[in-house]
Amino acid sequence: MSSENNYYSILIVEDNEGVMDLAVNIFEYAGFKVFTARDAAGGVECFRQNPEIDLIFSDLILPGGVTGIEMAKTILREKPGTLFLMVTGYSDKGKALREKIQNMDNVEFLAKPYDVNEVAEKVKSMIRRNSPETTVA
Repeated sequence: MSSENNYYSILIVEDNEGVMDLAVNIFEYAGFKVFTARDAAGGVECFRQNPEIDLIFSDLILPGGVTGIEMAKTILREKPGTLFLMVTGYSDKGKALREKIQNMDNVEFLAKPYDVNEVAEKVKSMIRRNSPETTVA
């Protein structure tokens, strides 16, 4: 957890403006410091510039030909242990990608549409389980 501000920080990687706005609102309301990116390349760059990010909340299917899984693999090579919560709708491509994350450490899946009242708690729970600190923002 980012200790200097007592908040969890999250990177949201989402290309749909409406979905991005909703996610930003959910996490800011829950007290997170929020970073955003519209595609995998932007997500990797933002993460490199902000290593205090506690968790990456990303769509599985992103523009530019790089999936959320490929982005996660890049980031995990650079910083093993990084947490990811991947989301997608029920498309065939999303189902195929979901199967690929089942054996990846620190990567969990959430189906769209997700419950706005539960998603922030799920993220906090993931961070708590993987953090030596026990205080919660």
